[in-house]
Amino acid sequence: MLKQKIGRILLSVVLVSTSVVSVAVDWNASHIFSPEWVPHARFHDVAMLHLLCGVSIIGLWLLWRRSPEPEIGARVAALIPIIFWSAFFYTTLLVPGTSLNASTKEAPPQILGISIYPNVVIALISVILAALGYWLYCSGMSPRRNREVL
Repeated sequence: MLKQKIGRILLSVVLVSTSVVSVAVDWNASHIFSPEWVPHARFHDVAMLHLLCGVSIIGLWLLWRRSPEPEIGARVAALIPIIFWSAFFYTTLLVPGTSLNASTKEAPPQILGISIYPNVVIALISVILAALGYWLYCSGMSPRRNREVL
């Protein structure tokens, strides 16, 4: 039971931080208010942030509500940040010409000659924490129920 509660709390932290960090990072001159961005790109970023905040709220509700199938809420709560952040790992391969770097004027930091994009680091941490939260939640279930969920 304690593992389930810790898993729920961790999933909640990831859901909230995913929304808050995304809005904080995008709602400024480097993204939404950037003169380099075309108006339609700004529209899509605002729409994406609206959707992200909405589904994160739904994930929190599903995670904490009373339900005969609480594992569905935990699964959805884990999938929301995993689906959102996983795009940072493949979008540049999927759509040529896209960049992980918000600014064309600054190069990303490098370690041992490898570009380290802060948004990818945040994405990796968020995916790992969401998976850990889900694992903790499931490992706190009864063995019979755990087999049904996983």
